[in-house]
Amino acid sequence: MKRYWLKFRSLDSKIQGAIILIVILIIGIIVRWNFIMESIISSFKFFST
Repeated sequence: MKRYWLKFRSLDSKIQGAIILIVILIIGIIVRWNFIMESIISSFKFFST
């Protein structure tokens, strides 16, 4: 784990920011996944009736 951290620290700051944003987005998607799927399913039911 420490080796990855050292590699991460040696990257460009823009790349670090992009990696952090991607990680936050992935965590957010996982947390909100149930809500997203329920809203998609309910919208399909709304349009199919």
